[in-house]
Amino acid sequence: MAAAPARGYSLTDLVRALDLNPASCHALLNAMTRDGYLVRQPRGRTYQLGPALIAIGQGALQCHPLVAAARERIGPLSAELDLDCLLTARVDDRLIALASAGPGRQPGLRVGQRVPMIPPLGTPFLAWADEAEVESWLARAPAGVEPVRLRESLAVVRQHGFAVTLRSPQQGAAELAVLDLADEPFADARQRQAAEAIGRMGDAYLMIDALPDRLYPVDLISAPVFDGAGAVVCTLSLFGFDRPLSLKRITLLGNSLIRDCRMAANALTAKDAGMLNMVGMGDAECAL
Repeated sequence: MAAAPARGYSLTDLVRALDLNPASCHALLNAMTRDGYLVRQPRGRTYQLGPALIAIGQGALQCHPLVAAARERIGPLSAELDLDCLLTARVDDRLIALASAGPGRQPGLRVGQRVPMIPPLGTPFLAWADEAEVESWLARAPAGVEPVRLRESLAVVRQHGFAVTLRSPQQGAAELAVLDLADEPFADARQRQAAEAIGRMGDAYLMIDALPDRLYPVDLISAPVFDGAGAVVCTLSLFGFDRPLSLKRITLLGNSLIRDCRMAANALTAKDAGMLNMVGMGDAECAL
């Protein structure tokens, strides 16, 4: 529901998507509607997210002040650059879109949606990770994706401080598969199709060997937001480019992202930083 908030879900839709017994699902929906977590539309007999979740979201932001600070940057950054901006976090082996702002180009990942962090996805989170995490990520790479090239991509991200991904027919197909997954996030067939489409993007999705005299069809430029211990908590990404970009322009935009990521980190008070070290993203996954 978070990934498709404008859509109403019937009891039948939810029974099928969640593989629940109809009576059990109906009892859960009644309880969640009673407490304001869901609302029922009388005309269509469908369910949508309820107002009680707004308070939960606000509470989660207080538990994750660095995410809240990064979220405050997406509006000003989007307005300054006239581009769309997306805030993404990592929850275990998945990426989740937390917020977006901008002129309105639909991102490949809807807010509230999760997508498996299968190579080549996830380089801004893995570039500063330890070897065990990198090895685990590489082990999920589909056949045909070269681990050597993936490691090269991580080195490039560390060197420049931001990641660049490129549009292609394979990237377009993966984007559609991921958007389809938002409608039925627990459907095995759609999860498999999305994972396979992501893998087919290969290392060509990553801008590794950049040349100054070329223009690049950029999909995303992403930079990490670090906590006080040097761990990547979330990323800010720019998208919605209407023309290919030069390496100089890419560098300017990447540096703007780095600046705002640092501004988010610097906005924390000592109290906020202490709270952030106590609570990890995985501990409050359901809140966002």
